Amino acid sequence: MITRLLTVTAIVAATVAVPGSALAAPAPFHDTFDNAVDADPTYGLNDNLQQRQGTGAVTYSRVSGTWNTGDVPRPWFAQVNHPNHPSKLSMHLGTTAVRLDAPSTGSAISATLTPVAGDRTSGDWSSIALSRSANSWGYVSNADIDLGFLVRANGGVQVFRSGSPIATLPAFAAAKSDGSFDVELKLKGPELELTVNGNRRVITPATPVPTDRLWVYLGRYSDNDKTASLVDDLRVERLNSDDLRKAPGSDLRYYGYFAARITRAGGNHLPEVRGRSNLNWVQISDVDAYRPEVLKDCADSGCLVHTGNEFFDCDAAGCPLRQDAAARWRVLAEKVEPHLGKIAGFVLLDEPFHRGARFADVEFAAQQIKNTFRDKKVMLIEAGPKIDDTFTVPAAVDWVGFDEYCVGYGELEARMTELEERVPGKELFLLPEAAPQSWCADRTDADLERTQYTYLALAKEHPRFVGMMVFGPWTGVGPAATGPGTPVPPKFPRATDAQERVAALVLGEARLSG
Repeated sequence: MITRLLTVTAIVAATVAVPGSALAAPAPFHDTFDNAVDADPTYGLNDNLQQRQGTGAVTYSRVSGTWNTGDVPRPWFAQVNHPNHPSKLSMHLGTTAVRLDAPSTGSAISATLTPVAGDRTSGDWSSIALSRSANSWGYVSNADIDLGFLVRANGGVQVFRSGSPIATLPAFAAAKSDGSFDVELKLKGPELELTVNGNRRVITPATPVPTDRLWVYLGRYSDNDKTASLVDDLRVERLNSDDLRKAPGSDLRYYGYFAARITRAGGNHLPEVRGRSNLNWVQISDVDAYRPEVLKDCADSGCLVHTGNEFFDCDAAGCPLRQDAAARWRVLAEKVEPHLGKIAGFVLLDEPFHRGARFADVEFAAQQIKNTFRDKKVMLIEAGPKIDDTFTVPAAVDWVGFDEYCVGYGELEARMTELEERVPGKELFLLPEAAPQSWCADRTDADLERTQYTYLALAKEHPRFVGMMVFGPWTGVGPAATGPGTPVPPKFPRATDAQERVAALVLGEARLSG
């Protein structure tokens, strides 16, 4: 028996904007749930979207999935590409649901649902719920669900319209051997055409279900915390995903991480960010040896190799050019050359002018790189305070970025404007922080979440900024109470979720073709 909730409290979804455009993406939406990185703290829900979906910008949000509370379960209740359930959306530990963050504007939706993996007798169920509200809890028989469908592991089916049952079909379809059901819902005028594992039924609700704008919720109901429910091969005839995509003509196309690999001790983080990045800063020259094998974890043309160790010898007094800089560069170039397909370009000494490097020396380094690999980009990242009316960069530099952490929108925008004026003709980058820094060590997960969206908003307003390279999250310090310089744990759930959503927008196409 499904209990109907009589009072609904609206829960505002902070990351979903109500679409303002009447345009709808004309091509079908399809999510395969393949190859996401299922890791703490976000468990793959919005990872690798570009490859999973082809266009890669439609994210998901976790919702309660229950009839009587809007409290959202912990992130691990809903995962993608769990080791025990590869290439699936899996739901664990009881009842939960997720919402697709773009509304359906078509009349058909299909998916493969497995109410209980490996079970064909249980009464536990998987659900598809369609609602005109983006703030629903996603429970099939709640009053704000325009159309609710559930299938039980034992093959029973129920359908609801605005909280009232309109069809109860015991043993409607036999499960496949793995407990799965291929489900298709088609709205045809006043009728619902329902197909489950080949069995078809036409149902006519008392009032037609609207199709102009319905949010899609996928759910699971179970009191058994030892079982899992699965979703695969989700298809929606048409979505309006305009608000999750870049504006047409936008040049914002790069997203990645600074220090994705910095030293052997610091770890190689390329595998964990592969699904939410296409350009990552890496260092392969350790104190004791070169580590070119790191580059195998880069996407094609997906890494920027740091060259500061080769050209400069920095200490507290400054960063003079090494006497053997050219020879050291040749060694690095030889190590990198077999992996050139993985390399987008090379990064000069980090914050060179802030650290005391001479312009002529930075110019020498940039030209050496360009002379060796003419088709690769040369990038310079400088400290924000050095971006003033005297700032200039060598002609061999293609990309320029700046970092200025712990400051607000106004300060960042002023610096961006100054950089645009000082380096005409160059493509520009932002470096949002993803962990507390020493001069703002009290920054919380919520603060860092807001930071990601602040930088995205700025990038949208300044079209010469073509990418964002997140500083961290392995490059911060903990609050003063934990001791000066104490590294922070590299897990900020809200900030990481925001990074995945920003990456989805940056890496996804402007809109579905058609």
